[in-house]
Amino acid sequence: LHISRRSMLLQRSRCHYNYNSSHCYNFSTSNASSSRNVVPRALYRQLLCWCRRNEGVPFNTLPPLTLAPPQVNPLALGRLKEMRSFLDRNSDDLDGNHVKVGQNNHPAHYALYKEDIVVKDNLITFPEIRDTNELRSVIRSVYWLNNEHTRANIENAQEGSDSSSGGGADEDQKGQISLAFEAIKSCNELSSNELDSRLKKRESSIEVRNSKEGVPLFHVGQVIQHKKAKWRGVIVGWAIDEAKTSGQLSKDRLTSLTTKQYEVSAAESDTATNEDGTPPMKATVKYTILVDMNDSSLLHLSKSISLESEEDLVPIDQPGLRRIQNHLIHQYFSKFDPNEGGHFAPNKVLKFVYPLDRFSNDGNGGIEESVDPSSQDAKAKVSLSPELQHACEAITNGIQDIGQRLLPPVLELNKQQLNDDNGVVSLASTLLSSLQSMSLENERGISSPSPLDSAISSIKKLNQFYAKLIALEWSHDIHKKNENTIDFKLGQTVKHKLFNFKGVVVAWDPKPHMDVSQWDGLQNVDNPNEKPFYHIRPDINDCIREFGGPRTWRYVCQDNLEPYDLKHGRIELEMELDEEEWGWDKENGWFAPSEEIRFMHAEGVGDNEEAIVETIQKLKEIISDCFLSVQGNGSITGLYSLDDLFCLLNSVGKLEDATTVQDMIKEVFKEFPDSSLRKQLDAGISELIDGKTKQALETFSDIVATEPSYGEAWNKKATVHYMLGERAAAIEASNKALETDPRNFQALAGIGLVEMDALNDKEAITAFQRCLELNPWSMVSARLSICMNRRARSSSKADSVDE
Repeated sequence: LHISRRSMLLQRSRCHYNYNSSHCYNFSTSNASSSRNVVPRALYRQLLCWCRRNEGVPFNTLPPLTLAPPQVNPLALGRLKEMRSFLDRNSDDLDGNHVKVGQNNHPAHYALYKEDIVVKDNLITFPEIRDTNELRSVIRSVYWLNNEHTRANIENAQEGSDSSSGGGADEDQKGQISLAFEAIKSCNELSSNELDSRLKKRESSIEVRNSKEGVPLFHVGQVIQHKKAKWRGVIVGWAIDEAKTSGQLSKDRLTSLTTKQYEVSAAESDTATNEDGTPPMKATVKYTILVDMNDSSLLHLSKSISLESEEDLVPIDQPGLRRIQNHLIHQYFSKFDPNEGGHFAPNKVLKFVYPLDRFSNDGNGGIEESVDPSSQDAKAKVSLSPELQHACEAITNGIQDIGQRLLPPVLELNKQQLNDDNGVVSLASTLLSSLQSMSLENERGISSPSPLDSAISSIKKLNQFYAKLIALEWSHDIHKKNENTIDFKLGQTVKHKLFNFKGVVVAWDPKPHMDVSQWDGLQNVDNPNEKPFYHIRPDINDCIREFGGPRTWRYVCQDNLEPYDLKHGRIELEMELDEEEWGWDKENGWFAPSEEIRFMHAEGVGDNEEAIVETIQKLKEIISDCFLSVQGNGSITGLYSLDDLFCLLNSVGKLEDATTVQDMIKEVFKEFPDSSLRKQLDAGISELIDGKTKQALETFSDIVATEPSYGEAWNKKATVHYMLGERAAAIEASNKALETDPRNFQALAGIGLVEMDALNDKEAITAFQRCLELNPWSMVSARLSICMNRRARSSSKADSVDE
């Protein structure tokens, strides 16, 4: 590869080549081989030409590509696997580190050094393709694998083997040529569906920005508000419709989206005319806007995207109102950037289409360099403040420490439990896998391109592990209390008495989770809302016969089920059960659930049940001690703090990341040194979820009477008072929570809600703003906007009366 100390590897594989000035590889082959390569070379050059023609034009990430013989040469594939293994073993000796992908011109370089490529004896999988540079590298790698010269050299290297290029060579080449034609077809479809239109939009946006200064007024990524409707949104695109005079516009029948017009030139006036006496040309600037989902809900708009004229929009001056929440945000923007008052950073597609917009202009004309997100170059581009850098490192290292503290109880449980005879994994193995994956990710940084992302990933892993423990314990307790009411076991095959479909029991509920009194088939069942219900995976053929099409699952009352013996016929499911969660019970002749599923349903765990309960309790106690230390009330040192979490919360640029941090802060707020009061708080929350509002109020009142310093109990008490319409009591309880910790943003949001309902906009605005200072991604921003608009209208009316 023309790289010192790597040449020995290529000599071993005998891949000698000459490289000429036209960047084309001249291989020493026979005339017959050259004639066989005419078509593949022509297709190869056509694919490279397509890549050059679309250089720099972004496209949506293409999924991973998996190839197998005859699409790729199996001999070359085997040799590539050997070469990659050799490089992995000797990476430290070969110049100290790997050469960056894309910095070497040999066609095999990408296949050799790209870490995410998976190579097996008869299979190669390329990772997601993000741009034309990576697509070109994949094309060159496949061509190198299939080239006649590569095949010949490998066969010559296999001295004494039976391998030859004859026999199946022609058939292999047919498959490879077919692959090339499919690639050309896919590339052309990509051009016609995406790339060509993006090029045209780019040219148009550049022309408009260069022709008139200040036109359009707003930019992609900017947050605006509708003048009349008062909803907020972020701009994802704009276009100008011109070609009509103002006279024509007034005569034509227009839709609501085209009636609003705006003059391109500030020099033009209503009385100006062209040389021929006709009214001047005017243009309509239309913006495509993602509407904030909370605004849409509160204002009863029922829309997430809107097309609006420029004159109907105004910029938002309040930084706290600029974090728009919309489920489509991630498709257009990489993150929210708090700089310049706050805006959304356009992704590579929007930067390319609107390169001269304020937030797209990064000096590259909207054309981004190809950078591997896991590379050091990508990490270097992320600049963090010293405070945020410290917070991220403290959180990542602290959670790794928590993971190490959680390992001993799980390892002890794992010693007692091995995979059972049915082939499904034990619960201890599942817990151990979760902890190990969290530790490995933190240590290696596999998917953490920056300290901030690493901290978020660590929090997410711990949140998921803690939520799993709570779910295991809660589900086991609920089902344990109702196990005597159940007639059918997990994995048992059953049949519906009325609708005659067979199925497998995969879960059951002591009572249905919704009102089922009006469901078909329950007319003759007494009080079905109090009967056990089963989650059934039905037979696909029975569903087609009974319901006219396949069904993934059915929710069935116990009274309508009866056992079904597989001797009468097998069950064919639309989707097979997860192999890691379900095996086969040979003794009983039905499906066997994993130990985790059995434990959650308090079924068939046997002697392991007590050990699992004790282990879960130990794990929860460890996490509780750690969260108390995060509060500043525990004995463990060296962990992160609430200050670190709030620093991270104020810095994240995505709603999902903010939600992850919020969830951890809420769990930390719940912890209390007295474990009995903590359990009592959980009981009150369960009562509140079940709709037992008054019982929950009594529970929370008992807690604060016992320990007035339990801030989260006051906060939950305030929530119940608000639900009962007791607003004064709700504000009093929220203030008690804030006395314990002034950073309780949930308590501030609660005060704002009460004041807003009472039309005390000034007080509501104050509470909401304090909440957003702590938690910028809080949903109260929509309510703050309403209160501010309402207060502005009141001030305007008062001024009119004074005049």
